[in-house]
Amino acid sequence: MTSYSAKQFRLSPVDGTGWMFGLSLVQLLTVAVGVAAGTILMVTVSVIPGVAVMAVIVGLGAARIAGASLLESIPLGLRFVRSRVRDEAVWFEPIPVLGGDPTAPAPPALSGQELLVVDAAQVGLGAPGAQVAVSHDREGDMVAASLRVSGRQFGLLERAEQDWLVEAWGNAIGSFVSERNPVVSVRWSQWAAPAGLDEHRAWVGEHLAAEPLTDVRAAYEALLREAGSQATRHEVLVTVTVAIGKVRRRSDSTDRVSNAAESLLGEMRLFAQRLEGAGLIVSGVLTPSEWARAMRLRLDPASRLVLDGRLRSLGSSAGGANPATAGPSVAVTEWNAWHTDGSWHRALHVTEWPRIDVEATWLSDLMLYAGSVRTMAVILEPVARSKSQRSIVRDAAKIESDVAHRAEKGFRVGAKHRRAKQAVEEREEELVAGYGEFVYAGLLCVTAPTLAELDDATEEVSQVAASLGVEVRPLHGRHDIAMVATLPIARGVVPKEWV
Repeated sequence: MTSYSAKQFRLSPVDGTGWMFGLSLVQLLTVAVGVAAGTILMVTVSVIPGVAVMAVIVGLGAARIAGASLLESIPLGLRFVRSRVRDEAVWFEPIPVLGGDPTAPAPPALSGQELLVVDAAQVGLGAPGAQVAVSHDREGDMVAASLRVSGRQFGLLERAEQDWLVEAWGNAIGSFVSERNPVVSVRWSQWAAPAGLDEHRAWVGEHLAAEPLTDVRAAYEALLREAGSQATRHEVLVTVTVAIGKVRRRSDSTDRVSNAAESLLGEMRLFAQRLEGAGLIVSGVLTPSEWARAMRLRLDPASRLVLDGRLRSLGSSAGGANPATAGPSVAVTEWNAWHTDGSWHRALHVTEWPRIDVEATWLSDLMLYAGSVRTMAVILEPVARSKSQRSIVRDAAKIESDVAHRAEKGFRVGAKHRRAKQAVEEREEELVAGYGEFVYAGLLCVTAPTLAELDDATEEVSQVAASLGVEVRPLHGRHDIAMVATLPIARGVVPKEWV
């Protein structure tokens, strides 16, 4: 009997080679303008003003602050200052009896969002009368729907089965890679929070009230005390987003949004079948009350006890949450956090994935971390094969040009360039072999009841991520936008803009 050799998975490295000398095209243009302006001033005016202007503009293009280029940080600072000047940093839910303005129903980060309630029977997703929730982003012209997904204890499976499940997940989302598919992103998000022991103690009180077994109860209480600190509640949602403009218009449809929602739910039905074929347990598309509950838990985890109480009293069919109250009642945008109701949120962007090959369970320590409330999300955008081929040709030419220029000027060609060239070659081989390509971005949002606790939780989560070879960077100035990108709504990000 031969032993099984676990598969190794390689994540594409972030392209840090830039267009030249590690600088992006915008940075290079800024540096070129600085050199030209400084040179002209030195010739026409004097040396000192020319050198000063050159130093300022070149520094603007080449300098970095906390891992981000200065050119990237300036727009964020301007956006934050503008929100303060326009008094947009603090938002309150409009209450008509208190003089609220009903035309401002959501904080800026959630503006343009609306919930569409669709009859599930019309698209083959349920019995007549059943409802499903479709999120519509009026500003981005997109619609999205979400599934709740769970599976067997992945870490306890044999390695061969783990590898098969990862491959099956890849096949399930790979069907979205086509030239005319309207799906523009697939996002999975895992929300995790300390579960507490209230439910377990309630079960003990309910089942041992009539015939209390002292020894059994004492043993169970001891078990609860021992495992209480590790008790964590997890919920995984998979959200599929469709661009309305990419949906083929039906001849009998006059409403483009309804037509896109129907196309989206058709994609969700087929996607759910593929996920079930991959060995996962898939719920139906979230109902309006389930969607509202998911929103509330992520925006304000303190509401969990209230929502759980409603769920037990009203039944699972009711869901216990009202879509009208899914959003926050107050939102405060700070430079280093986003405050909604009784919770503070901080978003971290994954700037570096593991540089070495990893096994299927490599992310387990982070996903099972029980120290704080956090949401981890990965946004994947399918790339048409024709676009992938053009991107590979462009990237290969850019890297080869940069390598040749460095060699010509006597600069060292390091491992970063060799690894980037290897990654492009591997992408081309996989594309020729028939695999689809996705661009992806990772977000890790930490939530805490106070700002001090948020700082501690952020440090702990960052250390856990670093132990796995994952580098994260706070998205200061845009924590609200990043946090919204992890919610089950039609609000996407372009991964390359987060790098």
